[in-house]
Amino acid sequence: MATIPQKVQDLADALRHLPQIGPRQALRLSLALFRNPGMRQRIASALDAVGEETLICERCFRITDTNPCDICTANKRDLTRLLVVEEDTDLAQIESTGAYHGLYFVLGGRFSTKQGPAEDQGLRMPELRKRLEADKETLEEVIVGINPTIEGEALIRDVLRLAKDAGLAASRLGRGLPTGGEIEYADEETLRSALEHRT
Repeated sequence: MATIPQKVQDLADALRHLPQIGPRQALRLSLALFRNPGMRQRIASALDAVGEETLICERCFRITDTNPCDICTANKRDLTRLLVVEEDTDLAQIESTGAYHGLYFVLGGRFSTKQGPAEDQGLRMPELRKRLEADKETLEEVIVGINPTIEGEALIRDVLRLAKDAGLAASRLGRGLPTGGEIEYADEETLRSALEHRT
């Protein structure tokens, strides 16, 4: 039986660490990259650029080109609202609706009840606690924009508790987002409805 060259297999093994990439898909991608030197070069250049030229905003922890980011420094944002999301993709999807004009806080990943407390999973709960304490004189509402999955519900409770501890009003996205759904894949109208009918 023919074997895959080790370097091609090594690349496939590395690609498997990406979200939603299984072993066969990783191998197909690895072979496609081997067969296309131009694509390899473009991807290598893009990887170098994203590693060297992309930053994390010190206020909202969004991936950005500037620090602080353009949302945190914009003059027309509503400084009394803070929307807490899990990932940058959630922020981008909500921002695309044009229905929300406040500030954000990115926790930095999906929560798993199997992997212990959120802090142990690298989620920015301590940073969120500090942000809420620092801004509690300005903030009027913390909006929890976390995916309403079974595991997300545990994280939602933690964020609501942090808001309560800081003496802040809190709400969560309302109807429109089904239990088990993910913000990243929701259409703009569903997200607009969820923002308007938050509870």
